[in-house]
Amino acid sequence: MQTQHGFHSDVGLKRDKNQDHYACAPEVGLFLVADGMGGHLGGETASQLASEVIPEKVKEGLASFTSLQLTATEFSEETREKISLVLKEAIQVANARIYELSKKDAHLQGMGTTTTALLLIGQSAWIGHVGDSRCYFIRPDENAIWQMTRDHSWVQEKIRAGLITRAQAKTDRMRNVITRSVGFEPNVDVDIYTAEVQTGDTFLICSDGLTGHLDDLQLLQSLKKNLGPKPDSVNETAKKLIDEANAQGGDDNITVVIVRIPE
Repeated sequence: MQTQHGFHSDVGLKRDKNQDHYACAPEVGLFLVADGMGGHLGGETASQLASEVIPEKVKEGLASFTSLQLTATEFSEETREKISLVLKEAIQVANARIYELSKKDAHLQGMGTTTTALLLIGQSAWIGHVGDSRCYFIRPDENAIWQMTRDHSWVQEKIRAGLITRAQAKTDRMRNVITRSVGFEPNVDVDIYTAEVQTGDTFLICSDGLTGHLDDLQLLQSLKKNLGPKPDSVNETAKKLIDEANAQGGDDNITVVIVRIPE
């Protein structure tokens, strides 16, 4: 699938090192954001490994499909399940690599990373998700933005239980605690989401350095204001979102990947 994509990553205003990484592999339709944790060295190492291993394994997995399978406008249920498995297993391989490395090096013990990966094939999208980095979906004719992933975090669990509101979650003392990450344990559960897409659809993948400062309405307003018809506007919009988060305090590293399916 042809895409227009833009990406930016920034250390923010309060951190001295950027532990976020991203990957863009448009030749196979893969885009991801990884936000590392576990100390300066550990977090950076974990997110970098995820950004390298997952595209490599997705490419290997998709190589087993025929060209006809991957260019079809509609997929059989069996093909859909196989593609889901390719994405899930790629993230699980990254998990094993990160975990094994953390056991060999005392300086890396306890490291892990969020991972949110978007895979676009034909007229379909697959999202593989672990942690609290997010994937949003915007359709140009509809004045709405949808969060396609569900955060693996303590505050999300409290929201689901009705203990706090989304507004309260922004200041909750547990707001930075995630309940699932890639590489922290020997095995990881990967959430897979799927959607049908059409021309003009836009995906926003980002670390919590963005969503910690900008709510969904602010994200939508910025995207609508800054995304224009020119391909360059995708990259410019990614940078402007980071500027807006920094203007609100820039407490964390901020990474943004925007993927649009052109008309």
